[in-house]
Amino acid sequence: MIRSPAAFAAAVTLAAPAAAQTAPEPGLAIADVGAWIASKGGAVEPVQRQGDEVWLTVRDGDLTWLVFFYGCRDDVCADLQYSASFSNEAITPAMVNDWNRDRRFLKAFHSPGSAGEAATAVVQYDLLLQPGGVDQLTDPSAVWVTMLPEFARHVGYLSAAPAQ
Repeated sequence: MIRSPAAFAAAVTLAAPAAAQTAPEPGLAIADVGAWIASKGGAVEPVQRQGDEVWLTVRDGDLTWLVFFYGCRDDVCADLQYSASFSNEAITPAMVNDWNRDRRFLKAFHSPGSAGEAATAVVQYDLLLQPGGVDQLTDPSAVWVTMLPEFARHVGYLSAAPAQ
């Protein structure tokens, strides 16, 4: 049976409130995210807060990145964002545009340096959390930790990988 888009939208809208009442809330506790990252080898610093912003700093080999938490209630957050920034004299808007054009998932932006400071390239990856535990971080985190060094090399922060 073929339904019109309006009929489909009405059916989804009518079904949504019932589903929302029975479905568990999405999200993860900040402490659980930090413990999970630490269990995978990241050196996680204590949670930091400034106004409404909440984040963890992660040191992972030669790279440092942040985990920002959003949609939080009682330190259980509905989504998070991995973010890292790199500064040097060689970073250009064209480098960042090339990255965004040629790659998926991690998106970047360029911030010019002010008053003699080096330009910065920031790369981010948003994760929408589902109900359940920290294991849902496995696949997106694998994307992040694989692509982050690629981005760092792309903007001249890390040297090129040695030939194999």
